[in-house]
Amino acid sequence: MRTAAYFSVALHRSIHVTNIRKGRGTPGLRPQHVAVLRILRDTSKGILEGDDVGSTEIRFTPGSLGDASTEVDLGTAASIALILQALVPAVSISGSSLRATFRGGTDVPWSPTSDYVTRIIQPAFRLLGINFELTLRRRGYYPVGGGIAELVIHPCREVIAIDLPERNVDSSALILSRCAMLPRHVAERQRSAALHLLTQKGVSVEESLIGVEESSSPGSSILIALLNDHCMIGADALGRRGARAESVGEEAARRFLTSFDSRASVDPNLADNIAPLLCLSKSSSRFFVPEVTDHLRTSLHVARVFTGVDYDFSKASSSWLVTITPNQQNS
Repeated sequence: MRTAAYFSVALHRSIHVTNIRKGRGTPGLRPQHVAVLRILRDTSKGILEGDDVGSTEIRFTPGSLGDASTEVDLGTAASIALILQALVPAVSISGSSLRATFRGGTDVPWSPTSDYVTRIIQPAFRLLGINFELTLRRRGYYPVGGGIAELVIHPCREVIAIDLPERNVDSSALILSRCAMLPRHVAERQRSAALHLLTQKGVSVEESLIGVEESSSPGSSILIALLNDHCMIGADALGRRGARAESVGEEAARRFLTSFDSRASVDPNLADNIAPLLCLSKSSSRFFVPEVTDHLRTSLHVARVFTGVDYDFSKASSSWLVTITPNQQNS
């Protein structure tokens, strides 16, 4: 739904989406889905039907986006990061700008952490010609939320294709471990556990940082990232009640190692974010992922409906090559 929504705005096409989140334990739109649809409706002066929490069907006809500013209070720990995944492409690719202040969840389950957004998604989008800044004023952990984030989106002139080969040079990783309303040793134990496992597996760690944050509720997170001109992989994990800090750090490390050991150039979560955008480039793109997820297949299918793009998955030595070729008639 999010992918369809930003293609709708970027390409000025109406959409009708049915069976939203069918088969989920809680089907239909969640607060973050409703929020992004309403923001796109309001900023573009479009028409939206079915925008209620729990709705399984929406109709949306976008208007024309212009430069705007807005404030959005999600009222819960709904994920700000998931809103950005649709809002940033929609605004930027439309050639518009937006300043927004969000109140809600910055680090919540089933969503990228805010550190993953700023350390992985933001530089990856910049490589594609899509620029935005996200500034965290206060962390918002599940279930209370209450985080405050400021977003600035800049217009994109064109989406730039990428060519990222399998990683053949081992670079040093970064560990960023945070906690809020908890003792500092929680973040330190997360980092130590992750560092120990990475070191055992032969991963060099150039920098490891500890952050004790302001928040409305207790929580913790950890990110492991490897970012250079040829590689964009990251993995995060959230602390939760009943989970030892060490297990949280090890969880992030194991996720990171899945991408690192495969010699992929893009991690699975980032692939979900950038693959649809690359369908709007005039040139072909390719990158390697450790696995082809259902999310990646679905997002590319939606992109093909809008653009007619061709894409292919082919098995490489220890990863999968994703190739995206634009439809020349639509370029």
